[in-house]
Amino acid sequence: MNLFRSSLLRRRSVLLLAILTPALLSACILDSNQSPFKTAGPVAEDQKNIFIFIFVIAVVVFVIVEAALLYSILKFRQKGTAARPPNQVHGNTRLEIGWSLAPIVFLVAIAVPTLIMIIDQDRGPLDGRVPDNPLVINAVGHQWWFEFEYPGEDVITANELHIPVDRAVDVRLLSDDVIHSFWIPQIAGKVDMIPGQGNSMWIQASETGTFLGQCAEFCGEAHANMRFRVAAHTAEDYQAWLDGMRRAPVTPEPGSDAAAGQLVFAQNCSTCHTNNSYKPAVARAERDTQIARQNGFKADPENARIISAPNLTHLALRTHFAAGIEELNADTLKQWIIDPDDIKKGNRMSKQAAIYNVPGSELSTAEVDQLVAYLLSLTPAAADAVVEVEGPGSGSGEPSAANGETLFATVGCSGCHSTGTNTLVGPGFSGLSDRAGSTVEGQSAEEYVRESIMKPNAFIVGGGTVSAMPSTFGAQLEDGEVDDLVAYLLSIE
Repeated sequence: MNLFRSSLLRRRSVLLLAILTPALLSACILDSNQSPFKTAGPVAEDQKNIFIFIFVIAVVVFVIVEAALLYSILKFRQKGTAARPPNQVHGNTRLEIGWSLAPIVFLVAIAVPTLIMIIDQDRGPLDGRVPDNPLVINAVGHQWWFEFEYPGEDVITANELHIPVDRAVDVRLLSDDVIHSFWIPQIAGKVDMIPGQGNSMWIQASETGTFLGQCAEFCGEAHANMRFRVAAHTAEDYQAWLDGMRRAPVTPEPGSDAAAGQLVFAQNCSTCHTNNSYKPAVARAERDTQIARQNGFKADPENARIISAPNLTHLALRTHFAAGIEELNADTLKQWIIDPDDIKKGNRMSKQAAIYNVPGSELSTAEVDQLVAYLLSLTPAAADAVVEVEGPGSGSGEPSAANGETLFATVGCSGCHSTGTNTLVGPGFSGLSDRAGSTVEGQSAEEYVRESIMKPNAFIVGGGTVSAMPSTFGAQLEDGEVDDLVAYLLSIE
């Protein structure tokens, strides 16, 4: 019976090994687009080399230890049936000193080059020297997407990081919610993004191409789908991308689906998404805007209709969306808008957006098609194109409520405020003229509304301590536009 059980156990072990071996070996595919062995930059190359060096030492230690173990098992195994204890040998001073010193030697051999590499990489990726002209990028982790800001360039984007080749990049890491981990296997190792505590890392690409990155720290339900892409360009192409991100988008043809979709976006999506950070003032305000959105969500996570969401400026330039997991085209974008959970489980959009949670706010099939057309039209106008931009005000020198009504729909006000008495994210504006005129003694209704636009925290409605409205909202408008918006708001009965 013992022999039978032993034979059965061996057969099962061989079967289990045959099943597991392909799965284990699949982790060793060197050509994978997230393989740290297929390096595309000096930081990743140094990290790969130190890993291989340590691995070789570990293999040497393993072989020595296993050889000594096998030798002892075979040499000193019990022979015959005589049950007698083996010869007791102890007190070998040379052997004890040897196996005490050997680990120290191995650890020093590992520690010295590792520490040298860490110190060099802390100084920058250019042969251990401090880079003369590093590119600084702020990377912010959100549940569950990445935001990228280019300080001094007035450029904000999401989930696609663009960098020039052969230039050191100082990535400043932040988090708006929980701990995330920033990882681009082919370019650099992972570094944590910690709430309330800045962190940083150096990266550098040595070749053009697209490289996959992702969050490497469990951060919630959609962690596995929190990905991003790194596009490494030549210096000329990188500058062209920057210039494009600062140009106004192509103007939708009047009467087209894209033109209708622009209004759908303003009324339903602009609460959480920015689509106009090609304007310098909007780009500079985006960080504060995202913080305000996050604060609005934190105030009431269950019922909030606002959340920090990816910047969609010039979305059509991107190859993927939904934090880099889905190819960007009309079909996938439509599927995403209709049912976000079908593409990305755990997303906040389906849980917070009014169109999925407030009866009567659902988008019609036509509105979905219009919204898709508008989003796919978000691409920079040609560098030599003349983009007509309406000037502030009505042109007559007097505030225009009609222009203000257009602004209300197109700058995002309608996403948070109704023109009735019902509360969306913020209060409804019906009868605002009467309410505003009696709110602050000695202040006119016009002064009260203007100050509320320019300083959202001046007057908090609803008992909160911080307004969900971005503190920099007013800075995005020209003086004439503020006048028009005030005139319209006070005209709502």
